[in-house]
Amino acid sequence: MLKKIYLFCPSIHDGGLEKTLSVYANFLSTNFQVNLITNTFNHKRLKTFHKNIKIINFKNKFFLNNRIINNLFCIFKTLMIKEDKLVIFSLHDHFFWCLLKFLKINFKLIIRTQTAIINEKNKIEEKSIKKNFFFRKFITLFYKYSDLIITFSEKNKSFLKNKIKAKNVKVIYNHFPKCKLLKRNRKIYNVFFIGRLVPDKDPIFFLKNCISLSKKIRFNIGIVGKGSCYDMVKSMSTNQKNIKIYGFIENGLKKLSRKIDVICITSKYDGTPNVLGEAVSYNIPCLAPKNVGLSNLILLNGKGGYLYKPNSDFDFKKKLSSILINYKKAVKKSEQAYKELDRFDYNNTLKKLEHSINEIL
Repeated sequence: MLKKIYLFCPSIHDGGLEKTLSVYANFLSTNFQVNLITNTFNHKRLKTFHKNIKIINFKNKFFLNNRIINNLFCIFKTLMIKEDKLVIFSLHDHFFWCLLKFLKINFKLIIRTQTAIINEKNKIEEKSIKKNFFFRKFITLFYKYSDLIITFSEKNKSFLKNKIKAKNVKVIYNHFPKCKLLKRNRKIYNVFFIGRLVPDKDPIFFLKNCISLSKKIRFNIGIVGKGSCYDMVKSMSTNQKNIKIYGFIENGLKKLSRKIDVICITSKYDGTPNVLGEAVSYNIPCLAPKNVGLSNLILLNGKGGYLYKPNSDFDFKKKLSSILINYKKAVKKSEQAYKELDRFDYNNTLKKLEHSINEIL
């Protein structure tokens, strides 16, 4: 009989976390009995899961109005499940599960750190994490009570083991398989932002600077995504003929890969930007903020792409200008990052995840 795992994701939207959730669930379902615990009305996302995954969706609109209450509601409903050996794999909002482990409730807990962890190693990102700063710092202390922590960087692992005293921490990157290389030969290049249109991804910074630069260098601007900043993005794009807003597109980078010449990441803080890894897998030149998330790692500290000083309008436009003016050089840089993509292959990511989970069961 296959071992049973409950993937816990109280709310499901259309971001990188949800894409990782689909990848993890579909992969794990080949060797585990996977159950997804959620409370969502995002039916399009639910369709991305394999049919052999049991989806336990509570479909309660009342609790969706508050993230914390929705989390507690889903935890309560999960604890009502009668299992001798309950195994929870929490994808976000881990605090209450960690608190239950602290209170000696008997179950196995796996957590995945999906975004920046506040510690002495990420000062640049700390300056941008203003919302619930001290609460974020406090809940991290409880991570040590989990049975397995999956994180995205060696710096995070070092902090969690040395400062938080977590015993079992594994660095597991997201899976980015190499794709077929595409030839790009255009007179006017297409610069894209793909991601959630929310303040922490900062599409306003991207659009403001691209509009300013496009007055000096001719290029097209593409924006794929949805979120709270959509109306502002749409307003800024009024009467701008070189801007196209696509809205949300499932697997947007893959579907638009032939149109995309440059990908820009402008996150104020981040975990593993799926879009950045996917762009490298298609050999698309990338521009990303230095020391934010895994930008340095994926872009080989600038040898495999372009890194700009976070929050610097001047440096962003300077680096984007360099890409557009000398595009062949930008492609050669992206080829270097593409060659190093083996770090994110099947064995180093998904198989490592499976092995790490089996070790604690």
